[in-house]
Parts: sequence; structure tokens; C-alpha cells
Amino acid sequence: MKTATSPQHMRGFTLLELIVVIAILGTLMGISYPAIIGVQENARIAASSKVCADVVAGVSNFKQDHNGIMPYYSTKAKPDKNDQIYLTTLPGKDAGLLSILTGYEDTNMKLNINNEPYMKPTRAESPRDGLFGESGSKLGLYDPWGKPYYVVMCEMTEGCIDPFTNRRIGRENCLVYGLGPDSDGIADAHSDKRRTSASASSGKKSGKKKMSKAEAKRVRQEAQDALNDAIMDNIYSWKKAAKK
Repeated sequence: MKTATSPQHMRGFTLLELIVVIAILGTLMGISYPAIIGVQENARIAASSKVCADVVAGVSNFKQDHNGIMPYYSTKAKPDKNDQIYLTTLPGKDAGLLSILTGYEDTNMKLNINNEPYMKPTRAESPRDGLFGESGSKLGLYDPWGKPYYVVMCEMTEGCIDPFTNRRIGRENCLVYGLGPDSDGIADAHSDKRRTSASASSGKKSGKKKMSKAEAKRVRQEAQDALNDAIMDNIYSWKKAAKK
């Protein structure tokens, strides 16, 4: 004997209930999405930092194994007034750095005679997040955002000058930078925050009338603008060189 089903037991969701459920799901997605994106960005930044460290280690090991010779072709890179060279890891713009470190040299005059790999970056199928290119002269190394890395090298025993602080980094003959997620040529500078705060309070220390909040803000902004200009001068000089 069949039992009749009550219409109440067959009732579906009302429009109001569906709207509430959708609103709850949307709220949860809105809360979790920034966290997921943040984790992904942090992972990319960590990966980019590791690549920078790998390049520095490769240069250092090559120099040690080759009686102080730096892994680049001197005919393709000229030092500036501080005896530093500025390279990018775009194809043909690295003065042979990538092909030498990876053992992919395709020239008659090899610096890495034994084709020993001093660096083993991830191979990429497109110009993004790894080493891309088949021949030594066409190799490019890209960060997770599809941008090249920027390299400073020098043969000074006291180390290279960091373009972001204009300070010499003791005994470091290779400095490597990634632009990070902004990819606009403006990287975080290792600035001393006390510098701007000291400027803002200079009136008090010198015995002059204390600055107003607006004046202190203007002084801090001018100091930051000057620092940003110095950063952009260095980064954009590399970008312009890479486009030639």
C-alpha cells in the first residue's frame, strides 16, 4: 500500500532562502579570496628570491673555480665609472651570463670550458617563471610575473654598490634583483626610516620652531620622492639598456 506524500515534504527553497545562501557564499569567497591571493604572491616572491640567490651563488662559485674570472663576456658589457656592469636576464642582454652559468655556451671562446652547470634553473615553456630558450645566445631568465632579473657585477674586492641605497655591499661581487609583483621598475628600497623622521624633527633639534604636521608631512614626502627618483634612475637605466 502506497503512502501519500505530503506536499510539505516536497517543498523546495524559496527565492529568499536562495538569496541568503548565495549571499553567504559570496561573503565567504570575499573573505577567503584575498588570503589565497596573498599566499600565492608570497610564494612567487619567495621563488623569485631563491632564483636571485642561485644566480649570486653561481657567479661566486664560477669566479672561485676560474681564478677570479667573472662569468660574462667583457666585449659585450662595459663598466661604468664605479667599475660596475648592469645586466638584465633578457636574451642577448646578459653578456653571456646565463649561457656560461648553465653550460649552454655556443661560442668558440668558452669561459666555462667543461660546460659545468653552476646554476640549474627551472626550464619554462614560455618566457615566464624560469629559463626559456634553446641556444646559449637566446637564453632568458624570467621571474614568476614574466619579467627579467637585474644583475650588478663588479670585480672590486670591497664589493658592489647597491643601487637602491648607494652603499657598498662588503665582498659581494654580484647583486641580483627582481622587480616583484608590481613589475613597474620600483622595488622596495632598504631605506632607513629614521632618515625621514629625523628630517621631520630637525626643527626641534636645531632649536627652531617645531614644524607643523603639514610641514613635517611635506618634508617626509620630499625625502621619499628623492629616494624613489634614485631608485627609478637605476632601474630604468637597466630597462633602457635592455631595449637597445
